[in-house]
Amino acid sequence: MKYPAISDKLFYKQLRSVIHDGLKSSIVHNAVSLYLMQFANYLVPLIMVPYLVRVLGPTGFGAVSFAQGFINYLMLFVEYGFDLSATRKISVQRENLESVNRIALHVWAAKGLLSVVGFAVLIALMSLVPTLGEVRWLLLALYGLVLGNALFPTWLFQGMERMVTISVINLGLKLSILAGVFLLVKQPEDAVLYAGLLGGGSLLAGLTGAVVAFWMLGLRIGRVSASGVWEALKDGWLLFLSKASVSLYTAGNAFILGMLTNHAVVGYYSAAEKIVRSLLGLLSPISQAAYPRFSKLAAESKEKALIWGRRMLLLMGSAGFAISLGILVGVNIIVSVLLGSEFGPSVTVMRILAFLPFLIALSNVLGIQLMIPFGKDRTFTLILFGAGVLNVCLAVLLTPKWHEKGMAVAVLLSEIFVTLTMFLYLIGIRLSLISVKKRYLNTKI
Repeated sequence: MKYPAISDKLFYKQLRSVIHDGLKSSIVHNAVSLYLMQFANYLVPLIMVPYLVRVLGPTGFGAVSFAQGFINYLMLFVEYGFDLSATRKISVQRENLESVNRIALHVWAAKGLLSVVGFAVLIALMSLVPTLGEVRWLLLALYGLVLGNALFPTWLFQGMERMVTISVINLGLKLSILAGVFLLVKQPEDAVLYAGLLGGGSLLAGLTGAVVAFWMLGLRIGRVSASGVWEALKDGWLLFLSKASVSLYTAGNAFILGMLTNHAVVGYYSAAEKIVRSLLGLLSPISQAAYPRFSKLAAESKEKALIWGRRMLLLMGSAGFAISLGILVGVNIIVSVLLGSEFGPSVTVMRILAFLPFLIALSNVLGIQLMIPFGKDRTFTLILFGAGVLNVCLAVLLTPKWHEKGMAVAVLLSEIFVTLTMFLYLIGIRLSLISVKKRYLNTKI
């Protein structure tokens, strides 16, 4: 089949259309709120990185990053698939407060159960694995990140499309952590103190967010049943597997690298990755704000969902390309200014990872905005699992010889695999964005 080409005129017309339509929708208001949260979650750490790498040094910064890499696995375990499954469920039921209340209570209960299991696993592994035992105090201090994430109801406010207040709270608490780091962390020996600030701040943010959720949404404490918890776990199972697969080539790279090399190498890689992923975080609010709308569109009209998907692909792809190009052009200046002369090896790492924003922008639209809303959770999971296995295999092969550069190459190849596979799959099941008929392109969403 021959698909219609996209002319420059049509490209800019669609780009203007998505911006114009978006400004009149609730998506843009939620996106603005999510940008506040994203600033807290990504840009605040980015501001801290130049200070921390100089105070802690490559080895100290690498040790913290290694511990965070393992904690990221536990955070993923406790987050499960609720950020997608619960958001999707609440977005459909948001007019029924009783249903929202029941869903929220059971998701919190499930997260509480997983938090207890996660802590037990942490204690056991610190005793059994010497490499983890060496950073036990960092791990214990950072476990507050897991507990805070379990409490913080981002999924609830996303589903309700009410993000402003909770975003401001999150931003305020993260800025307090930033101030604490600058005031208290002064030498390499303060690594545990830094970890404690991160963990404690996250726990406080989670508690505050939960209280605000009850107050703003009129939630009530009620009976939680084992069947309800099981239902919540069952709903998020496939999405959890997909996120676990993603973590094999995102959240846990520092941990994998630390198991195969040393803390200094972890420091070189992690510093570059944090900067790239912080810049990549500029795209996340658009994606997160659009996801509930895509869930509704997919249930109402395949054609409308594909129209909006094509527009999103143009917008996200353009933004991702701009970020990638900016990193490639300015990599030497970025490393010199933000990291300093001790982190020379991070330049090559950042050059390799610079392609991630463009690739992830595309795969996010294809996967999160199309595959999941259309119920293709299982295939989505299989694709990400394949990418995760590919990343681990490549890491084991490449990092012993090429260290931080080998890990960066493994991550890049895994992201290429994800984007290409999703694109081909959607074409195969007739959900291709390329084949959207021209007569629908001016349809208002």
